[in-house]
Amino acid sequence: MPTTPFPGSHQAPHHGPELRLSCLERPRPEEVHVLLLGLDGLAAALAVRLLRCGVLGLNVSDPGPVTTSDLGTGAYRPADVGRSREAALRQRLRELDPRCAPVSAPELFPGALLPGTVVVHSAGHPAPDGRLRPGAVAPDAWPGIDPRHPLVSLHHADGVLLRWPTVPWAHRPCPDCVRATLDGREPGAVPHGPAAVLAAWAAPAHAEAVAVRLAVEVLAVALDSLCAADGRGQGSEAREQTGARHAALYTPPWPDAVSWPELDRSRCLCGLDQE
Repeated sequence: MPTTPFPGSHQAPHHGPELRLSCLERPRPEEVHVLLLGLDGLAAALAVRLLRCGVLGLNVSDPGPVTTSDLGTGAYRPADVGRSREAALRQRLRELDPRCAPVSAPELFPGALLPGTVVVHSAGHPAPDGRLRPGAVAPDAWPGIDPRHPLVSLHHADGVLLRWPTVPWAHRPCPDCVRATLDGREPGAVPHGPAAVLAAWAAPAHAEAVAVRLAVEVLAVALDSLCAADGRGQGSEAREQTGARHAALYTPPWPDAVSWPELDRSRCLCGLDQE
């Protein structure tokens, strides 16, 4: 895969192989592979944004139907309601870029030994009895995923979105940890009057704005892996700037209304290796 220098970098003289393979070379977005598990409207919008950033290796999985609540971000259309989410999204991605050949086969996703791989899981807030909300698919429904894959984990609840810190797939959060973290957050003011109307009107715009931010975070996680694989050493700083090492809570209608909740990992061992 051809590479180009980082912007503003100085080319080193080609005096030897160790200099020709310098740390100033830049990976390309075509080297990134993303597996998206759970394709609600936000996750589908994230897939579209990644495609527009040049990511062609998209593996999308969710056999559930498109619902009216999935509309609004532009990834799905009204005619898609009732269709399989993964089939509708694959068609949409192919229409946007004929170079993209998305699949719905998590078992074919490359292992973590291939740099630039990222898993994104989007799910609803688990109920008090531990069961997921209707339409949500538990992570265990996708067996065989390499436990070393970096995971971007998204959890929806009561109109807010909890973005869990990036962890290996093996250390993905359990429903107890997610529920405890969401329940322990500071209660926000319930919108009423014009504020409630604005929140309803702006819901699609808020989801699109969050999808843009998440696309940058996913790209930063992939870059971290690509740079670590060949010693370029640029990715960790990029991922730190996105806040991907910390939990984030996105609250509509304002895209910049982001808080950083404390994780509650006291109920089980899934929080290991999350520092």
